[in-house]
Amino acid sequence: MKTKASKKLIAILLSLLLMLSSAGLSAYANETTTLKDEKSTTEQITEKEEDKVSKEEAQQTLEEQKKDLEKKLKENEKLLASFEEDAKVTAQYIDALDEKIGYINEELNILDKQIAEAKSKVDELSAQIAPLEKQLKVLEKEYDKAKEEFDKLSDEFDKIYNAYCLRLRAMYISGRSGILAALLTSKDLSQFITRIEMIRAVSRADAQLLKKVNAKMEQIITRQDGLNEKKAAVLKARSELDEKKKECVKQQKSIESKQQEVASKKVSLSENRAQSDSLFAQYSAKTQMYTEFRNEDEELVKSVDNEIDALLSGLKAPDEVTTAKSAEHNPDDYNGGDSDENSLYSGSNAVLNLTYPAPGHYAVSQEYGHYRNGRPHTGIDFPYPTGSKVVAAQKGIVIKVKRLNYSYGYYIMIYHGTDAKGRKIVTLYAHNSSILVSVGQSVKKGEQIAKGGSTGNSTGPHCHFEMIIDGAKVNPKNYLSR
Repeated sequence: MKTKASKKLIAILLSLLLMLSSAGLSAYANETTTLKDEKSTTEQITEKEEDKVSKEEAQQTLEEQKKDLEKKLKENEKLLASFEEDAKVTAQYIDALDEKIGYINEELNILDKQIAEAKSKVDELSAQIAPLEKQLKVLEKEYDKAKEEFDKLSDEFDKIYNAYCLRLRAMYISGRSGILAALLTSKDLSQFITRIEMIRAVSRADAQLLKKVNAKMEQIITRQDGLNEKKAAVLKARSELDEKKKECVKQQKSIESKQQEVASKKVSLSENRAQSDSLFAQYSAKTQMYTEFRNEDEELVKSVDNEIDALLSGLKAPDEVTTAKSAEHNPDDYNGGDSDENSLYSGSNAVLNLTYPAPGHYAVSQEYGHYRNGRPHTGIDFPYPTGSKVVAAQKGIVIKVKRLNYSYGYYIMIYHGTDAKGRKIVTLYAHNSSILVSVGQSVKKGEQIAKGGSTGNSTGPHCHFEMIIDGAKVNPKNYLSR
């Protein structure tokens, strides 16, 4: 018996231990999951906060950059004001004016970014406002319905409560003695019993009335709590909606203000560019150091660059080139004329040994780099008299001939082959007065390809020479030799 009892006790203890262990593990698992969920939520909140901070920092940085530019502009305007009228046709004044143009361009870029950010914010807020308005309508409808039910319940309570108050008043007036007298004055036992039953019925009715009063009171309290919650939700949604709308209006006003600022700056920019071009033309004529006007239309420049990029992207390796058929064909079709071997270099650094494109004219009116207004100058300019000889800087195949009344004007592009690194080498010759070669024609190093001029965006006759390696424009200076 003892053994059976012991075994039974051990079994019970083991069961209890297992139950406790399971409960503990379950609690631990739940706690771990909760911690993970809390950590995940915390990380999400942190990421959102960091994203918000980064956007605020970016906006602050733009504002700081704008303030810095405004400071530089004021200093620049003081410098420009210090020049005498007869000292304006000088490199110093024109450079200072171009520097001002560069600052205005930078300001316009910043304003464009700020406008874009404000528009993005307006779109974001507008996307949030629509569902908030919808949510508010639902909450207001729910609140109105709950309020109507509450008012109805309140009216019912008032009726019951008033009836109960009247009953209490009647009981107070009649008093306990009145009830006792009614019993004692009974004529007989039957009347006594009848009056007792009546009193009991009235008492039960009073109890039920009190119960109804209490029940209605509890309903009112419950409904009042629910109504308060709905009212709080409506007020919160309305407050959030109003805040979003105010922020949206603020951003829209910011956009309008910045757009007006952009319009004003563009007028100033246009005036300064016109003055710069006029003074630069006078200065170039006086010094005979002709180059390009520095304020060319950006869209025109972009369209020319895109066309050239498309041409360069289609160039094949020298050993893949086939016979040319006619002018202005795809560069894939260009060959080397009489001898493919002599037309293009293939894997040789000899291709990098260029001769000057305007023999006898080595003065440089504009180096490779950037103008003071921030715009790039992607080649070297060699001023010369109109009609001067323009030659191929290295042997190759003419891959483009173009005649424009803007940008490069009349220009030629020649493909020379590849260097030891396998990079494709191309040269460009711009602003010619006449072109003496055609697309697909093979040319030798030093062979005349055009006559110098001042077509396109040019202050006077000069050769704008570019070197392009694997599609990227580089400084030709270190590759030129006489």
